[in-house]
Amino acid sequence: MKQINLFKNLFLVALLCATGAVNGQIHPLSFGVGTINTNPNWYANYVGLRFEVVSPASVAGDKQYTTANNGSGATGEWGGVVTSPIINTPIQMPQAGDSLCNTGVPITPGLMTGKIGFVYRGTTEFGAKALACQTAGAIACVIVNNIPGAPVGMGAGASGASVTIPVFMISKADGDAIDALYNSGTIANMTISMWGQNLLDDLGFVPAGEAMWHNYAIPSNQLGPDGNPTAYNMVDGAFIANYGTNAESGVKLVTTTSFTPTGGIAAVQHMDSVALTGTFDNTSSTSDSVMAMFNSIEYPLSASGTGRFDVTYNIKMTAVDQYPSDNTKTVSFYVTDSVYSKGTYDFTNNVPARSIYEEFGGGIEFCWGPMYYVAHGGTALSAVQYSLAKPYVAGNPYFPATQQTSNIYIFQWVDGLVGGTADSIVENGELQLVGSATHTMGTNDTSEATLYQQIYTDTNGNNTGSQLMLDSNSWYYVCIDIPATTADPLYLGCDGQLDPYPRVFGRYHANVGGSGNHLLDYTGLELGFPKDSVAYYAAYGNSPVPFAGTAYVNSVDSFVYSNMFGLIPAVSMIANNNPSNAGVKSVGKPLANVSLFPNPAKDQLNVSVAFDKNEKTVTYEIIDGLARFVSKETHNNVQNETYTINTGSLASGNYFLIINAEGKMMTRKFTVVK
Repeated sequence: MKQINLFKNLFLVALLCATGAVNGQIHPLSFGVGTINTNPNWYANYVGLRFEVVSPASVAGDKQYTTANNGSGATGEWGGVVTSPIINTPIQMPQAGDSLCNTGVPITPGLMTGKIGFVYRGTTEFGAKALACQTAGAIACVIVNNIPGAPVGMGAGASGASVTIPVFMISKADGDAIDALYNSGTIANMTISMWGQNLLDDLGFVPAGEAMWHNYAIPSNQLGPDGNPTAYNMVDGAFIANYGTNAESGVKLVTTTSFTPTGGIAAVQHMDSVALTGTFDNTSSTSDSVMAMFNSIEYPLSASGTGRFDVTYNIKMTAVDQYPSDNTKTVSFYVTDSVYSKGTYDFTNNVPARSIYEEFGGGIEFCWGPMYYVAHGGTALSAVQYSLAKPYVAGNPYFPATQQTSNIYIFQWVDGLVGGTADSIVENGELQLVGSATHTMGTNDTSEATLYQQIYTDTNGNNTGSQLMLDSNSWYYVCIDIPATTADPLYLGCDGQLDPYPRVFGRYHANVGGSGNHLLDYTGLELGFPKDSVAYYAAYGNSPVPFAGTAYVNSVDSFVYSNMFGLIPAVSMIANNNPSNAGVKSVGKPLANVSLFPNPAKDQLNVSVAFDKNEKTVTYEIIDGLARFVSKETHNNVQNETYTINTGSLASGNYFLIINAEGKMMTRKFTVVK
């Protein structure tokens, strides 16, 4: 069971600052030093909690984790929140013969007192495992995933409400390494803190603070040996923190990028570094505790076939770092046969990986997804993979009989269509709806399963239309429309492991082509506003981070960095590399005769529909020119009707009317003028 969240609140203050390779983030003093930090979770809220194995050295370092309670107050959170740092604390497994904590035999009383309970995932509910550790005296609980891959979210189960200690999950790979040492007599010590380890000299990466590439996965036909378009450029950099109490000098970030072809040997493609001028001093309330150290020059990558890119970041400084295990990080991304994926992708099961599921605004319908760039066309968008979840019900993974429907929209972004100049900002009028599909969850569909949905270009409700041919040098926004109901809400699966913001920030500050231009790198589009706010915000350009009300990334200050963590929609594109007849449309009769008048509309739009037969349920949905949900209306027993849409409250611009009739979808575009 994955963790299900409401979207966190995020507000970025658009403060102008000088462009450069290094930017500082002003913070209060670190936890436990002085009296300025009045909120013990301030650092955790900003950069994310630090979760580390500090010894032995063979397994030391920051670990990828999920938590049952990140402190946001989201629905479904359970367990405690770290408010006092847990420093250099040993782990303790249950008594021999019960490492999975599944037998129902209580852990020996007092066995885990003052320690971190360390148990494996198994058949017992997560909440019951954590409660057993708590009862045995543990101050925190770490659950090891029992299947390969990233750690996942954890449902509370029947016992979660009684758990007051923090609960975390780590991957099987990390857990197995710690377990092997434990069984040989070497006990691992862990630190779980809002900031540092109370060391003098300690630099490290902000969790998930390293810049990645445009995608986690991309087909090999997009990356030729002759370089890349601007969208595919790599920018090196990361958010670096001074976790110690000393000011540090000689600080440098060194980067090495290599490519390993499938079945081949790694070869270095690029090396560079960026140095911090002066000292990295966080010893006062006005000094910097986090530096954004990014190279100001981008560079292309090349690959003649499938394989893996590795970007290794190393932090250097004059003093000897007392905790060097967090001074090296490697981020990887993959060249595939046919998969486009922004978030992590499970190549074993051939599905986008997801460990969290998100809902926007508590029951508000929303449209959201990733943005992909296609450098070389000639292929077709064969299908889209994504995952939906419903609230957890023990023993019942099936969707309710209400048969909710999710729509999939494919928009092509033509930058510069508004204003005549490409400015890297998605504006109302630049998105063209070029493909769509609809999926109705049946009673045999299970929560969190991967949906594989073919995409068609037909706008008249014929599911035999052509596949969508992908154009060269084009952006495509893959948008999943998540319906909202009070009784049976749905959640969209997200990566849960990567943070897109470092690349977004770095590219905005990079000196692209030596021109000094700022570019917005789109992971996805900003989430839609509630429908009563659309009129106010419709004229705004879409920002590259998934939060309504977020300004651009021209300052690292005042940005709650940790709120971006993991929020990459787990929505992948699958390309058909040999579309022999993908562009040939099948001629079919329209689902209905539809006319919109007047179009353009001012105060009202009349919609006239005529079906061949009576349709039990017809849904009319409006999304705006920035792919944001506006409204939905359902009519029953429809064959011929004309109804009126009040457009007086809508801002001027383009809109799309989506008509769903029992699993088939038609789309029509209209314009509102004032």
